[in-house]
Amino acid sequence: MHSPSRFAGPLAGVLACIAFTQPVNAEEGFIEGSSLTLNTRHWFSKEMASKSNLFRYTTEDGPQTSHDRSAWVQALKLEYRSGFTDTLVGVGVDLSTYTAIALDHSTAKAAGGSNRMLVNADGDVVDDWSKLGIAALKLRFADTEVKLGRHQVDTPMMSYFDLRALPASFDGASLQNTSVDGLTVKAGYFDHTSPRAAAGTEELALQWASRAVTPDFNAYVGGDYSFGDGWRTSAYVSRLEDVWNRQYLGLAKQLKWGDLTTQVRIDAYNTDSQGRELAGKIEQQAYGLTVTPTYGANSVKFGLQKIVGDEWFDYVRDSNAMSLPNAMGSYFNGPNETSFQVAYTRDWGRLVPGLKSLLWYVRGWGIDGTHYDGGPNGAYTLSPTQDDTSHYEVGAYLLYTLQSGQLKGASLAAGSNWLRSHDNQIEGNVEEARVVINVPFHIF
Repeated sequence: MHSPSRFAGPLAGVLACIAFTQPVNAEEGFIEGSSLTLNTRHWFSKEMASKSNLFRYTTEDGPQTSHDRSAWVQALKLEYRSGFTDTLVGVGVDLSTYTAIALDHSTAKAAGGSNRMLVNADGDVVDDWSKLGIAALKLRFADTEVKLGRHQVDTPMMSYFDLRALPASFDGASLQNTSVDGLTVKAGYFDHTSPRAAAGTEELALQWASRAVTPDFNAYVGGDYSFGDGWRTSAYVSRLEDVWNRQYLGLAKQLKWGDLTTQVRIDAYNTDSQGRELAGKIEQQAYGLTVTPTYGANSVKFGLQKIVGDEWFDYVRDSNAMSLPNAMGSYFNGPNETSFQVAYTRDWGRLVPGLKSLLWYVRGWGIDGTHYDGGPNGAYTLSPTQDDTSHYEVGAYLLYTLQSGQLKGASLAAGSNWLRSHDNQIEGNVEEARVVINVPFHIF
């Protein structure tokens, strides 16, 4: 039921093909099923803050502020994927090296950096950074595959994020089983993150907390089941140690009336604080309803989302594990927030094969954390500043993917989104323009 793009809404959906291409193994054997791919990504973004919003950074002349911030990076990902040995328990490896090279070294333009590029403690742009993005041993027995080490997973409780220059990955273990027709069972245990814009690993952390919270691990188990006639369902439980227990239920149905196809999806999370409550007391629910009719080359998405609770709907940093409809360039997961989205996707393939466009509007209102009481460990201390605040976002993107030739699969994505908000809404007033070029090279 889930894909990495689905966690970031239609923006990621239309940008899905800018994600680094994943080679497919024939898996005839360890060597015979191997592949080596070099994926290149050229990433540029420019953020423009307005009103009272400022980016802060430091130079030799002292603290500085700016209304603009940019990131210009060339990313490289060399990925080797083996097949499996022809033994009772098949053995294989996945290895990837990630490298990012800064193409603009201006401290003023970087303006303190962001999760789009890497700067050091002084605010200077790091020239380049490299790491093992994936280093996993994989074992296969019958219909079960286990991965150990640094890798990427795709669930509503933990998911890798691939809409920056480089994707995140996680250290731990995961299992996937497909013994039952239509059912995929997944489980995982992770204790460290390799972030999008960093060279090493970090302890797990929270994305929206006001202070550092470092749980020991995040563990989950669940599954996705397709049971015919267009129905799909998902159910997962997870524990972020000493922070929360979380449950997720999802249900989707595809409906057809002649040439009109409609996807209907429901998502629901329940979260309660657990153990030592390192992030304070949490009692929260999050709901999403998505209706997406498609007729020919035209698709319109309607998304309704509701957060019930006095803190932000949160997740493990860099995991983007948020299977809710209204996550676009910004997020609509504030305390008690209600949000609505309409997005229009057009496939221009009949005129220009490989060309798509996306327009969207999302509005969130009723953000109210004035009753927040997280106790002595409360980590969402900005919640009380959210007193009936609101925000909205408008965006537009064009995406083109080469359909043939030696560079088949190469893609260009270009667009912008505009966020406007109430004075106290934490994401502020920012416009962002992006240009992303991906070119994959299949070596073998």
